[in-house]
Amino acid sequence: MTFFMRSLHYMRFICLQTAPLKKSVYILSALFLIACQPTSPTEVLSSDNNEPVDIPLISADSVTITPDHILSIKPTRYQPSLGLQGRIEPIKQINLMAAQPLTVEQVLVSDNQWVKKGTPLVTVRRQEILNKAIGSDNTETNIEAELNTTASNADGASTSDNTSQPSVLNKKTNVINDNNRAELASNSKDRTTAKQSSDLITLRARFSGRVENLSVQAGQKIEAQTVLLKLSDETELHFISTLPIEAESQISVGQTVNFTAEDRVDKFTGQVSKVQAVKQPMQLLVYVNVINNEVSRNQLAPDMQVTGRVDYGQIEVGTIVPKIALHNVDLTQIQVPPYKPLRSLTANIWIIGQDQRLTRQPIEVIEYDPLTKQYLIAGISSDSLICLANLPIESKGKKVVVS
Repeated sequence: MTFFMRSLHYMRFICLQTAPLKKSVYILSALFLIACQPTSPTEVLSSDNNEPVDIPLISADSVTITPDHILSIKPTRYQPSLGLQGRIEPIKQINLMAAQPLTVEQVLVSDNQWVKKGTPLVTVRRQEILNKAIGSDNTETNIEAELNTTASNADGASTSDNTSQPSVLNKKTNVINDNNRAELASNSKDRTTAKQSSDLITLRARFSGRVENLSVQAGQKIEAQTVLLKLSDETELHFISTLPIEAESQISVGQTVNFTAEDRVDKFTGQVSKVQAVKQPMQLLVYVNVINNEVSRNQLAPDMQVTGRVDYGQIEVGTIVPKIALHNVDLTQIQVPPYKPLRSLTANIWIIGQDQRLTRQPIEVIEYDPLTKQYLIAGISSDSLICLANLPIESKGKKVVVS
């Protein structure tokens, strides 16, 4: 047997002897090879937005970063605007409320009925005056006594002129009193009827509109401050939004407002009709009348939530930055349409000044672009550089070293 054949036979012998360990050796070898594989550079140097996230080297007086951490200013023009939000409601609406206790005599309309201006709605009666009319016996007695006194005075005058006929005068006096009593009874009934008639109040529609929340019925006695019904005109709509008092100089009557409504695809137009400052709490109330057209008439209805914007001022310049540049801010609120904040949204950003030192500067987030996943911000001068590194607050004032 040659040397080669003997060697082959020896190796076969070894393999047969170690067959039970063969599978384990293969597994360990595979694990060793996997563990030795290098980490992908892309995983180390990029975030979810493919932005550099290398950890900078920070010393006592400097911060060492890579060129990938530096972003130059890219000026972008934009129109400043304010976000408005409110709920659609009729401009003309009124709650008919009892100022005192009343008894409902008649209900002349039905719930959800459209009525014209001047239409009788409800007939009611004042309860207090009705009680006085019921106790009219005392009033009648007082009136009768007063009339009797007047008749006696007349007889006395006649007696002084005709003293020789006292019996006739007395008889005449009795006749007058009897006649007056009959007249009193008739007058008292007429006056009570007149009072009862005058106590009836017919409530009429102040404007054309729809009857809502009709909550009373004939014969019902109601207490003061009870709402009888609501009347609203759905043909003229508006919404009221609140703004910080600081926005008072940026908004005025007549400005156009573009807005959207919940569950509606179309966009609508409104106009600022009133701006009112209130003290408690200190804020600005902005009234926006809906432009009445075919789109708004067919789609808008009371109680719909709407969101819109009103432009103000001149065109300004901002810059575009990735999400990694913005700190200390929740951006989820502008990552949905209309991709603009309702209120001023402030964030912090690291700036490299011309002296190559770091400053932490507050800025305003204006808008989000869902296509590029970047943000428009305002408040940075064009001669600055943006640092994309996520630095600790202690980095403020340190010198930047690029390596």
